[in-house]
Amino acid sequence: MAEKQWANYAFTDEMCIEIGAVFELNHFWRETNEKWHNDSVGAKKKPLEPVMYWGKVMWEWKRPFPVWVAETLEEKEHATPQIARLNENSVEEEERLNTEWRNSQEWKIL
Repeated sequence: MAEKQWANYAFTDEMCIEIGAVFELNHFWRETNEKWHNDSVGAKKKPLEPVMYWGKVMWEWKRPFPVWVAETLEEKEHATPQIARLNENSVEEEERLNTEWRNSQEWKIL
């Protein structure tokens, strides 16, 4: 079925947006013999709070749109030992999952 040729694919993307920032397209017109003026080269803006967006598109699949805000120092301190515990066994867990996958019927078909 040609209409479902993309059913087995997913497309993802992410982008960072600064809250309160204004982005606009600027056009500068000049004659071929004119040089750039210093006041029209580059852009200056003050840094603002960034927010990270992530999205995925699939055939007949839709989920909520996640938005992450910067974590506080307290949240980082709380998460650090949890992340360390998860990382302790990550190599063994990855090997276990890969072995399980390679022994699956799906792997044999591929």
